[in-house]
Amino acid sequence: MNDIMKDMFVEFDFNEKPEELISDVNGIKLPDDYLDFMSEHNGGEGPLGENNYGRFFKLEELEAINDEYDVQRSWPGYAVIGGIDDTLWAYNPSKGIYCQIDSCNTGEDTYYTISDSFEEFLIKMDEELA
Repeated sequence: MNDIMKDMFVEFDFNEKPEELISDVNGIKLPDDYLDFMSEHNGGEGPLGENNYGRFFKLEELEAINDEYDVQRSWPGYAVIGGIDDTLWAYNPSKGIYCQIDSCNTGEDTYYTISDSFEEFLIKMDEELA
């Protein structure tokens, strides 16, 4: 983890490393930069940067969580990886993007904090709340 990422996670409560590295959820391939992070920490919950707070779901829970939110019907092509309250954090491999989704909306015009990398996604979320 580089210095920018270390600063983002100073007070974050990480989970233990996963027993098995899961690389896809319901047929959706998870991105390498996210998997690199998850292979060391397997998600967790807490402050992210100076202004944000949230959780990344454990890899072994992702399929059940995506099924519970009915992600493939509500947001086809996306895999939910975390979030907080009514905000979900998701990845779309065909578009190569991370984004935030208001879980009360299904239209892509309501997606925000659209980023091409995991690190950029975290930085943008923090900056948007400053």
